Amino acid sequence: MENFKLLENNLLNFLDSYLKASKAKGFIIGVSGGLDSAVVATLCSKVAPTKALIMPTSSSNQANLVDALNLCKSLKIDYQIIDISEILDKFLPFSDPNNRLRVGNITARIRMIILYDHSSKFDFLVVGTSNKSERMLGYGTIYGDMACALNPIANIYKSDLFEFASYLDIDKNIINKAPSADLWQNQSDENDLGYSYEQIDKLLKAIENNQDLSKFDNKFKDEITTRIAKNSFKLKLPATPNI
Repeated sequence: MENFKLLENNLLNFLDSYLKASKAKGFIIGVSGGLDSAVVATLCSKVAPTKALIMPTSSSNQANLVDALNLCKSLKIDYQIIDISEILDKFLPFSDPNNRLRVGNITARIRMIILYDHSSKFDFLVVGTSNKSERMLGYGTIYGDMACALNPIANIYKSDLFEFASYLDIDKNIINKAPSADLWQNQSDENDLGYSYEQIDKLLKAIENNQDLSKFDNKFKDEITTRIAKNSFKLKLPATPNI
């Protein structure tokens, strides 16, 4: 608990310092009903005025909507529900409705467009909700859910966030549900990735600490390291020529 208290204080100080330096008036977050956005919203609400946008589509899990609403109400933060189904439908003729990845990327980018528009409207900072596991794996949409002004959980592994969320007294419904970006029906992070976050994070931590990787299954290790290498560009600024 002492470590979590220290972590919380560090993150609150980070949010407060960045906000004051930016001269913005508060924070705005896309709240999904999932663990990551719940942790971020909880932290932000302790620092400054915080607004939540809940942006479901026709395929969104209604249980997530209920959890998102309950979270906002328990934190006493302003929230708005914006159903983006019609907006998404306008894009589909120019994409492939049968390609879930492409549709999911469009969905994530629509949400970020709306967040940044409201950021401009209220002079609030867009706060990111991508954890360290997702970022290392590149498991996110560049210029979508990975876009933000600041991200307090960027260096916290997903498996560690579950315990931190319990410390923050976040609803057990949110903590215990299967991790999901809710980009299509029955979507599951761990099904997409092929492994549990507990498995993945053990390998990620070993990689980060330059530990011996021989104890890990070769297929698992190769798949994860390949994913990391393939998606590393998502964490970098756009490439520019040396001229």
